[in-house]
This record gives sequence, structure tokens and C-alpha cells, in this order.
Amino acid sequence: MDANITVVGGSNIDISAKSAARIVGYDSNIGTVEFGLGGVGRNIAEGLALLGADVSLLTAVGDDSFGSVVQDNAREQGITLLAEPFEGEKTGVYVCINNNDGSFHIGINDMEIITKITPQMIEDNINALYFADYVIVDSNLSKETIEAIASHDFCLIADCVSTLKCQRILPVLDKLWLIKANLGEARTLTSLTDEADAYACIKGLVEKGLEQGIVTLGKDGAMSFRKDKDRILVYYVSNLPGTHPSKNTSGCGDALLAGFMIGLIRGREMRDALVMGQAASYLNSQSFASVNKDMSFSDLKDAVRLFEDSATITEEVIQL
Repeated sequence: MDANITVVGGSNIDISAKSAARIVGYDSNIGTVEFGLGGVGRNIAEGLALLGADVSLLTAVGDDSFGSVVQDNAREQGITLLAEPFEGEKTGVYVCINNNDGSFHIGINDMEIITKITPQMIEDNINALYFADYVIVDSNLSKETIEAIASHDFCLIADCVSTLKCQRILPVLDKLWLIKANLGEARTLTSLTDEADAYACIKGLVEKGLEQGIVTLGKDGAMSFRKDKDRILVYYVSNLPGTHPSKNTSGCGDALLAGFMIGLIRGREMRDALVMGQAASYLNSQSFASVNKDMSFSDLKDAVRLFEDSATITEEVIQL
């Protein structure tokens, strides 16, 4: 695999909790608590590295013990870090609380340090970014930093992160090579109502200048799309049917993007790349951590076969 990917985005420590029963509000709930690594950008980078990609990461961590954990993990995974820790700063922390079925309940993040990733920091590392075949950004970055990256001629991919933060990529939507959004984020980017379905959102994104992307649908699976002249090719892959419960959904979207990119790098068509993305998301859901440390390309190939045998996979066309 010859392609190099540089990820620009957040790194933090994750504290993930899962209730033993359905969460009861305003009460102490019995469950399990796990400590691990997170941050959308860092998660994507680690997922790519575990699946065999050559990855660099431009991120911001403090010179504290948590920052040392992030750096040590990157070295272990073969990820090239492009920036030194910030002296006197605190590494970001994200707390995620999930229901007993693994579904997300609430999260709190303390990620002020990501504001250290400035347009100037981008310029200081511009040669490393130009070396990359693909540059992935997450929308935790400031609008100004995202615009600074988009002003260069990169093969640029954006992860939307949230309905609030995805608005930071609106000014550069037509400069993106690919986007990953969930349905809520896609509605926000297209100014559509909560009733709009994925097909309407995909058409709206293309009309705003986007050529291709991924729209995730949570428990209902995921779609990818690609503009082809006066039509849009749309691919759908469901989740595996009910015999595979999730331990944790945190980080699964990040794993999906990593798996999807591995598929494209290995020459797969968009339909097959989406299957690989869904397979990576499934593998990630089998761990309490934001990134399943046991995930490998060999595991991914096995999971792809599960999806090919059991998932619903369709192809459709939207006329423009």
C-alpha cells in the first residue's frame, strides 16, 4: 500500500462508561468505565495505521502525562507525529456515557487545546501535508484553520464530527474531495429539515459542489455516493443483522472512514469501499475503546465476507 495519508485533527484521552441497565437520569448507575485514547482525527489515524496505511498526524497535545500517552501510542502504531507537545497546556479529555446496548447517551469534551492548531501551524507543516496523497481534517478544527488547509491543492477529506461543528466546512464544501457526515450533519449542511431523507441530503450536497461522500445512518447502515455527469450513483450497506450486539458505538464512524479509505487506496470501487468501511465500523463496535486495538487488515477481510454474505447491499441512481 503506497498511499500516504495525513490527518489533521484532535487527540484526547477518552473516558468511556457503559451502564449495566438502561440509564436512569439524575441517579448513580452501575456499569463499567474504561480509559483510552480518542479524538476524531487521532481515531481515524490509528484506524488507518492498524489497517496498514502509512499515516501522519498533525495534532495538539499538552506536555502532561495524557499527552505522553498519546505520543507513545502513535509511536507504537507507526504514526508519524508532525508537532511537538505544547508546553504548559492540558491534553484534551472526552467523557462518553453509553446505554447498556452500547448506544450513545451523552458526552462532554474538554478540548480547548485544539485551538492551538492554527493557520500558522498549518503553514509551518505545509511540506508534510503536500507529501500526502490524501489529507483528512476533522471539524473540531477552527473555521479559519479548515479554510487555510482548503486553500491549498490537497486531495481533501472532511469528517463532520457534529451538527454544530460541521458548519465550519460549509465555506469549503466545493473544495472537498470527499466528506463523511451522519444524516443530521448532512441535513445541516444542506439546510434541509429533520424530515429530509438521505437521498435528499445527498442530492443537496452534490448541488453545493460536492462530488462524492459518505452519509452514515446509525443503526440503519451507511450510504456512499459519487456524482457521474448528470446523475448520482448511490450505494447502501446495512449493518449486520441482529446477532452481533455492539459493546460501544463511540469511534465507529471514525473506523468507518478509515476502512473506506483503505478500500479506495487498495483500488476498490466505491461500493466495495463502503462494505470495507462498514466492516471496520463493526469490528470497532466489538471493543469498549474508541479504537479497537485488535483490528487488523486480516480481520477486516473476514468481516467483509460477513457483510457480503449477510448485509443488505444495494446500488441506485439519482438523476440531477
